[in-house]
Formats: sequence, C-alpha cells, structure tokens
Amino acid sequence: MKTYLNDPMQGMQQMGNKYGMQQMNGMQNMYPMMDGMQKMAQMMYMQSMYQMMCMKNMYAMMGMDEMSPMMGMAMQFPIPRLEKLEQLSPTQIQISYDRDVDVMLGMKSTNYWIKDTLNTSPKGIATLGKNDNVNAGNSLTDSMVRVDSRNGSARTFILTFNQTIPTGAEYMLIICYVTVAGTPPYSGDNGMATFIGK
Repeated sequence: MKTYLNDPMQGMQQMGNKYGMQQMNGMQNMYPMMDGMQKMAQMMYMQSMYQMMCMKNMYAMMGMDEMSPMMGMAMQFPIPRLEKLEQLSPTQIQISYDRDVDVMLGMKSTNYWIKDTLNTSPKGIATLGKNDNVNAGNSLTDSMVRVDSRNGSARTFILTFNQTIPTGAEYMLIICYVTVAGTPPYSGDNGMATFIGK
C-alpha cells in the first residue's frame, strides 16, 4: 500500500514536470516571435516618420510653411501629382499629372508659381525669387500665362506665357490646390519640377 500510494504521486510529479517544461519551451519559442513583431512595428514607425520628414523637407524647399493640411487631405482623397514637365516652344511648357484632375482647377493660373532658382529677384517668367516663399500674392496670373487643356485632356495642360522663356534660365514650377473632380478644396501642393529655358 505504501508503494502504491507513493508511485501515483511520483507519476503526477513527473507529469507535472513534463508538461511544465513543455509550457516553458512553448513560451520560449514565442519570445523570438514577439521580438520579431516588435522589431517590425519599430521599422514601420521609422518608415512613417521618414516619410513625414521627407514631406517636411519638400515644403521647406518650396518655401511653404504648412504640411498638415496636405497630409490630412492625402489620407482621405487621392491628390494629383505633377508627373512630367517639358518645354514645347519658346513660350510654352506642357505639364502632365499622374491622374485626371478637375479641369477648371488645372486651368486656373493662380494655382501655379514659377520660382527663379538662381536669382534673388524673379527674372523672366518667374514670380518668385530663389529665397521667396509661396503665397497667394505671388502666383502666376491670367495676365502672365494662359493655361489650356491639351485636346480636352483632364491630365495634360499647356502653359503659354506672354513672354519668351529666357534660354539658360533655371526655373522651378510649383503647383498647389489642384484636386480630382468632385473632391473638397485642397490647401496643399501637387508637386514641383525644375526646368531650364531652351
């Protein structure tokens, strides 16, 4: 009887040790997985911070002070981006967006700025000197440029200036406030591109 009573207790203890070790091993196997998930979360956070820094640097380059309206809008609606710029003639440049835009906004002259990247005071077709900031008072106007849709396109537009683009002059085109048709007003930018007069 004594042996009989001792044996079951010993068996239960062995089983407890066995299952306890399995649980410990299982938990140990989970640690690397949890560590990997933590590292992945850290990487995603760093990537998002990097994107925000890049956008902030872009705003500083364009001389714009705010980026929060752009980010808020971009999270809710697709924002057209300047995809291509080329000079067609001594007085014309052609721009293309990465998607169809509201044609009326795409043809609005005051949604465009030309920065002179070499001179403090704007020369030629420029409305901004190299150190000037973008604002509502220094955009292009209807008296400076005509913006037309190319063959009725909602993606490609031609800017015809009222004066010749100086050969060798370096400019930066900046676009703001252009949205996709049917979306709310947008207070951010649509991109920028540099070009040299030819």
